[in-house]
Amino acid sequence: METRAPYVVIGSVVLSAIALAFFIIIKMSQTSSEFNEYDIIFTERVSGLSVGAAVRFNGIQKGEVDTLSIDPENPSIVVARVRVDKDTPVKTDTKAELEFVGFTGLAIIQFVGGSPEAPLLKDVSEDRVPKIGADMSGFGAFLEGSGDVMAQANRLLSDENINGISGIISNIETMTGAFADNEEDLVATIKNINKITTDLAQVTAKLDSAATSLQDFMENDAPGAIEDVEALLSESRALVTELRAITTENRASIRVFADQGLGQVAPALAEARRLMRTLDAMLRDIDRDPNAYFFGERAPEYAGGSE
Repeated sequence: METRAPYVVIGSVVLSAIALAFFIIIKMSQTSSEFNEYDIIFTERVSGLSVGAAVRFNGIQKGEVDTLSIDPENPSIVVARVRVDKDTPVKTDTKAELEFVGFTGLAIIQFVGGSPEAPLLKDVSEDRVPKIGADMSGFGAFLEGSGDVMAQANRLLSDENINGISGIISNIETMTGAFADNEEDLVATIKNINKITTDLAQVTAKLDSAATSLQDFMENDAPGAIEDVEALLSESRALVTELRAITTENRASIRVFADQGLGQVAPALAEARRLMRTLDAMLRDIDRDPNAYFFGERAPEYAGGSE
């Protein structure tokens, strides 16, 4: 009995070890069947990201960060291995982003996108652990670039710029004081400008009306007026032609009239003047005493006397 006791102990230990190995294998197989692993490749800094950080898909938590490592061949690349629920639909066009939670500085990984017709990444990837290139979220990019922004802000707020801004403010205050001292003049100037503007508006309206009238005249009345002028010119040309023909035909008679007839016009006019004076005197005599003129008798003159 004593010789068999060690063999029983050894056998029990071996059987326990085999059972434990089977348990571990079964547990690992269950674990691998419950999660899918992906390597998220970051080419930017992953400040705030840590092991155990949440992994979300479109805002819903579906896993966590398992490990963080640096690519030994390229130190600028950070590889975050994540485990997500098996039913998470990570497609070939799904993107991964580093997203900051509020202003705490803590970061998570967010899966976004994925079209319905795209295949699942785990079904087409040739790697044991599929890889996904990470994009920097908008807020993350802002924080990453905040150092440059602060540097530019510091340059903007340099002593030289501050002194320049102070001078500008001082000049504005001086101008404001000058405006306050000449407020009445400014009000009068503004009123004058308003009046000038009103007058210009009225003049512009009149010019518009005149332009419209001129346009109407040019479009409607001008063609008719031009036709009338052309007709008048044509008639004038015809009249001049006729006068030239008449002058040519009667040139001899006109020369005789000019030589002889015009010489008799002056005596005839003198006789006509004497005749007119005679007729004027005769009419005056008739008007003064018709009986005496026609019958040779003068009307009795009344002489005032007492009876």
